[in-house]
Amino acid sequence: MLEAPSPDARSERFGRRRRLPEWVVSAALAHPRAVLAGWALILALAGLGGLGLHVDTSTDSLLDRENPAYAFHLYSQSLFGGEEMLVIAVSSETPWDPGALAEVVRLTDRFEGLERIRRVDSLRTMPLIRVGEGGELDLDPPLVRGVPATAEALEGLAARVRADRIASRNLVSDDGRVFAVNLVLEAGTDDGFLEMVEAVRAEVDPERAAITGVPVFRTEINTRTEEELLAFVPLTVVLMAGLLYLLFRSVYAIALSLSCGLIGAGVMLGTMGALGGAITLITMILPSIVLALGVAYAMHLLTAAQGQDDVEGLRAALRRVSLPVALSGLTTAIGFASIGAVRIDLVRQAGGYGALGVMVTLAAVLTLLPACLALRRLPSLRPRFAATLEGRVSAVLTRLAIRRRGPTLVVWALLTLPLCVGLLKLDVATDATSWFPPGTRPRDDYDQVRRSLSGISPVNVVIEAKQGGRVTEPTVVAAIDRLAAHLEERRDVGKALSLADPLRQIHGGFAGDPALPLPGSQALVEQYLLLLESVESIDDVVTADRSAANVVLRVDDNRSGSLRSVAVDAEQWWREQGPAGFEARSTGTMFEFARAEDEMTFGQIRGLSFAILVIGVVLWGVFGRLSLAGLALLPNAVPVLAIFGFMGFAGIALDAGTVMVGSLALGIAVDDTMHMVTSLHESHERGLDSAPSLMGALRTNLPALTFTSLVIALGFGILGFSNFTFIRNLGLLIAALMGVCLLADVSLLPALVRPRRPREPVRTS
Repeated sequence: MLEAPSPDARSERFGRRRRLPEWVVSAALAHPRAVLAGWALILALAGLGGLGLHVDTSTDSLLDRENPAYAFHLYSQSLFGGEEMLVIAVSSETPWDPGALAEVVRLTDRFEGLERIRRVDSLRTMPLIRVGEGGELDLDPPLVRGVPATAEALEGLAARVRADRIASRNLVSDDGRVFAVNLVLEAGTDDGFLEMVEAVRAEVDPERAAITGVPVFRTEINTRTEEELLAFVPLTVVLMAGLLYLLFRSVYAIALSLSCGLIGAGVMLGTMGALGGAITLITMILPSIVLALGVAYAMHLLTAAQGQDDVEGLRAALRRVSLPVALSGLTTAIGFASIGAVRIDLVRQAGGYGALGVMVTLAAVLTLLPACLALRRLPSLRPRFAATLEGRVSAVLTRLAIRRRGPTLVVWALLTLPLCVGLLKLDVATDATSWFPPGTRPRDDYDQVRRSLSGISPVNVVIEAKQGGRVTEPTVVAAIDRLAAHLEERRDVGKALSLADPLRQIHGGFAGDPALPLPGSQALVEQYLLLLESVESIDDVVTADRSAANVVLRVDDNRSGSLRSVAVDAEQWWREQGPAGFEARSTGTMFEFARAEDEMTFGQIRGLSFAILVIGVVLWGVFGRLSLAGLALLPNAVPVLAIFGFMGFAGIALDAGTVMVGSLALGIAVDDTMHMVTSLHESHERGLDSAPSLMGALRTNLPALTFTSLVIALGFGILGFSNFTFIRNLGLLIAALMGVCLLADVSLLPALVRPRRPREPVRTS
């Protein structure tokens, strides 16, 4: 039987494990100029790599492109063209205002030749399918000859448009006060959005027209991403410098702290540029985060270095904190890397580059900072509030943990358990329109268009023949018509267009039947489609070889749950009521976003589980005791679960930003715990019991823990100024979480430490 390792053996292994960070610090102190030269070279190379850096907010990077469903999405675009569009909604005070109609004519004529626009749909270009009294087919758009000159002619135009199955809520609102000019984009149009939107805005009067659609949101995201990147890093530097001066009252301490984070952020961005990466919606937050982490790690070394005038004293002080600082950086990098479990390019890149930035920052803290301190010591000024934290506050916390252990645990349970109930209310949602708060132009224009017309979120339901069938068979056309009617009854679907709509219009006209029945034979369907060949929009709903048809949905609710519900409903209806030999599949860009959110959620669960497992294994390997590894994780896991519960109660959904809260928070929050657990472990190895161990750990670490928590909370809190709600939520949630984790480390962690009988210290001869 294997014998359990003796305490002396565990102590010896613990000493071996801390040798690497201690050796790194000692080497930097011994060769400071070589360290400075090495970092200067690294920064020069990073600067060259940074020349290739650019901003890219393409929404494709938010999609799960590894899933076969994405391949089907691309296939559907090859069949029916791109479904994204730019909507210009011209409003008027009175119904069917001639001035508004004249604006529709002008804008249509202006944009018909614009590059990357497949076609322009409006009352100027879209035909109203009519059959005259003599049996002649009229495919003229209602405004093809301009705006009617008389009130009687305007009323006749309004009556014809109201009778049309396609124009209602697509080209004109039900009350006749809003008219749409829909710029339908070519498939795969990503480049040139900025120029396109700027050209449209230059032609449109913002007082009487709203502009919305995917291109608008992409360009707004791009512009604001650049603005925030240029603003947040300087703002972070200024606020960090102010906080550091308040604490240390030393410009030298400020420079040392900021330099480590700036190096980490610079090397990260340089590597990103060298590898062809880009600043994206999520990676834009990384420089501020890495800068804050660099300052936080540096503060532990600066606090330890205070008052150390001789080299040996400085070496001993820095070596003492090197292991917990190294573990803090390692666990934070693991937290970032665990985000790579999400199969979304944008999120995966953020995790990978974030982990790189953290490790470079850690390396700078353990080498550059000691090298600078070897060349020039810190002034002998203790940080403000340090004496109070070391004395009175530490004593109170020690008494609380020893004498009020039970009540402390009960209070934490009472605070945490109700919030954990909120986990059941936690929702998963993506809605690009909600990334902008109400009162911003993109959000207000979208809301205005959605209220009067159909939504801007297209979902396609593609009907395909399995074995050589044709969708023009009467039974298939009838099923497509019933499916479209079923979906249009949903409150979240504003409009459903299908092959049946033009067929009803033309057949009802020729048959003289106001009920607009469907044609009863395939030959008649083919004949009508031949007559409609000149109508360009017919290609949106049926392929030339008649092997596939498309039900085009304009969904009013952009939330991922609603989009998934619509897609599932369509496929289930077809399986139950559609004819045999034909298959229905839902797709579309917005549906792909909804599906990607599911992947983010499950990827978050995988990533968080991975982070907990790996961090636990690392801690177990370092301390040699499973109990200590669990002790280090629990005070951070509890606040993380609580913050997710708070999100559930507050209605903050998991989205592109908040989906990273768990993994990031766990990796970052373990920072403070590392220092406490390391001190407790060392005290126990020296033979101290719980009370002296806790008091010593708190006196040694509480000032640095408080200051670093403030720094990290400030770094994330700056993101609260973001124009994007999902980034704002991410920043504020983690900033709040840092405060909760600090409380857990100084109250819950000590309460969890079981009283121990002092063991005999290791004797050396």
